[in-house]
Amino acid sequence: MGVLRRNVHKLSYALITVVVFLTIAATTTGGFRLHHAAVIERRTIRTQRLETALLERDRPGLEAQFASVAAHDAGEGARLRPAYDAYLQSAAHPRAFERLIESELARQAEAMRRVNPSARTALIAAAVGAAALVALLIWLFEYERRSGRIDRDNAARAEELIRLRDEFVAVVSHELRTPLTSIIGYLELIADGEAGELTSEQAGYLAVVQRSTNRLVELVGDLLLVAEAERGPLALESIETDVASLAANAVEAARPAADARGVVLRVEPSEGGAVFGDPTRLAQMLDNLISNAIKFTPDGGRVTMRTDAVGHNIVFEISDTGEGISAADRERLFDPFFRSRKANARAVPGTGLGLTITKAIVDAHGGTIRVESTVGVGTTFRVRIPVGERVAALPR
Repeated sequence: MGVLRRNVHKLSYALITVVVFLTIAATTTGGFRLHHAAVIERRTIRTQRLETALLERDRPGLEAQFASVAAHDAGEGARLRPAYDAYLQSAAHPRAFERLIESELARQAEAMRRVNPSARTALIAAAVGAAALVALLIWLFEYERRSGRIDRDNAARAEELIRLRDEFVAVVSHELRTPLTSIIGYLELIADGEAGELTSEQAGYLAVVQRSTNRLVELVGDLLLVAEAERGPLALESIETDVASLAANAVEAARPAADARGVVLRVEPSEGGAVFGDPTRLAQMLDNLISNAIKFTPDGGRVTMRTDAVGHNIVFEISDTGEGISAADRERLFDPFFRSRKANARAVPGTGLGLTITKAIVDAHGGTIRVESTVGVGTTFRVRIPVGERVAALPR
C-alpha cells in the first residue's frame, strides 16, 4: 500500500497517457469508419441510378451511369461488365443484369450495416475517454491538494508542482480540443443521417453524447483560460462597451435557468455608462457570477443585478438571498477547482473554475472584486472596473 501511495503520481500520469492514446485512437477509428460509410453510401446511390436507368430502358443514361460506377469502383464495374455487355447486345433480356445489380445493392447494404455500428461505438468510446481524462486530471489535482504535498515548508517545490500542473493541464486540454472538435463534427454527421437513418432510441442516445461532448468542450475552454491566466494577464480585445446592454444581456441569458429553479432574477435600472473593455470577457464574468448566484439561491429567492458609475469606475453588483458563504470558504473562493463543502454535499454542478476565471478577467481589466456574505442571509459580489482612458475622456 505504501509503494502504491509513493508512486500514485507516476501511475496517474501513465493512466492519463493511456487514456489520451485510446481517445485519439477511438476518434481516428470513428473518423475512418464514417468516411468508409460515406463511400459506401455514394456507391449505393450510383448503383441505384444504374438500376433506374435499366428499368426505364434509358440506354444513354444506362451507359453514362455504368461509366460512373466503373470509374469510382473498378471491382463493382468488373463484376457487372459481363451482364452489362450482354444486355447491350440483347436488350430484350435484362433480367440477368437486374439480378446482378440487386446483388451489388445487397452487398452494399450489408457493408453499411457492419460499418455504422462500429463508427458509433468508436465515437462514443472517444467521448467517454475524453470525459475520463478530464475526471482523472481533476482527481489528480485534488489528491495533491489533500495529501499535503503543497505546504509552506516546501514553497519552492509547491511552485514547481503548480507550474508543471498548469503546463500539463494546458497541453492536455489543447490536445483534447482537436479530437473533441472531430468528435462533434462526426456526431453532427450521424445526427444528420449521413451514416444512415437513426432509430428514435439511437437518436436519444446520440443527443446525450452530444450534450456531454459540448460540456467537455466548455470544460476544456475553461482549463485553457485558467492556464492562460496563470501565465499572466489575459489577452483582451477592448472596445467601448455599453454597461446597461451588457448587464441586460447577461440577465436575459440566465433567465431560463432562474425560471427553472423558481428564482426571481432582475436587473435594477441605472444611469448606464460605458467601459473600455473586452465585451466577451466581461459578459463571461457576469454570466459566471449570475449563474453562481442562481445555483445557490433556493426556490422563491431573489438574484439582483445592479450597475453604477462611481468616479472613473463602473461597479457591477450581483446580490442573492441564498445560503451565504462561510468565512473559511471565502478565503479560498477564487482558487482553481475549489468547491465548498455545501456544493459537494448537494452535488451542485460545476468544476470550481468559474470564480477563478472571473477574477482573472477582473484583474486583466485592472479592476477589483469583493465578496460580502452572511450565512443564511445571502451574498453580494461587487466588481469595480476602471472605465478606461478613452471613455473617461468623453464628456459626461
